[in-house]
Amino acid sequence: MLISEMDIITPQTVNDCLLILSKKETEHRIIAGGTDAVVRMKEGKWLPSTWINIKGLKELRYIKEINGTIHIGPLITHTDIIHSSLLQKKANILVEAAREVGAIQMQNMGTIGGNIGTASPAGDTIPALYVLNAAVELQSLHNKRLIPINLLFTGPGRTVIKPNEMITNIIIQPQTENEIGIFQKLGPRKAQSISIVNVAIMLSMAKDRECLGGKIAFGSVAPTIIRAKKCEALLPLNPLTDDIIENIAKIAWKEVMPITDGRATAEYRRDMASALLERGLYRLMRRWERK
Repeated sequence: MLISEMDIITPQTVNDCLLILSKKETEHRIIAGGTDAVVRMKEGKWLPSTWINIKGLKELRYIKEINGTIHIGPLITHTDIIHSSLLQKKANILVEAAREVGAIQMQNMGTIGGNIGTASPAGDTIPALYVLNAAVELQSLHNKRLIPINLLFTGPGRTVIKPNEMITNIIIQPQTENEIGIFQKLGPRKAQSISIVNVAIMLSMAKDRECLGGKIAFGSVAPTIIRAKKCEALLPLNPLTDDIIENIAKIAWKEVMPITDGRATAEYRRDMASALLERGLYRLMRRWERK
């Protein structure tokens, strides 16, 4: 199919979009920033008969705090995230992840909803959303459901989102005063958005280096984002001394499940996952000591 043979529909409201999605006779796909769509079309993978352009739906572009949770519209761009004072204060790990999404042009165009919907295991914002206990609101014409983000993805490029549904809200839990987070990424170069390995770390701290618990989410080391549960179990057992941090990083080498592809070997990804976690924990301890 040629791109010139595709139809583009631009709904004026979310309800208009849901009405279009409810029609089963047409093969359609939603487009917002288009940063992933262009790549997939060149690969011959995303060639629907109809594109639904939702870029202009202002009702899906917001960042606000409601009843102790932060709500983010799916059309919020990575640049919006970077410049949000609310997220800088209460979800800085997501801000750090957004800063790592490729070049400035990618940050200006790409949206958080698109990053989620593409379901790439290398998506930079997704590990940050994992450690922020995010939930994704999916809406159809007659129904709405809230899915914890760890249950949203079923494999590379695959989610539980139904053909008649769209993402209408992302809800995250804000970081508390004693929580510190960091996002680390290894990529071939800044202009490329595809991570070789990435990791988001969130720690709940007490005095000195005493850790009360934490969450660790790796990207690009398995078919979907994974929580490093064995590493997490070691966090509250002892103060996070240099020796403990090194031991936790060694566990990460065994816990990730990477593959070899054109960007890196599985062994290299294991080594880098361990190194990124170790470096991230060291950096978090320095931040905590300065706090």
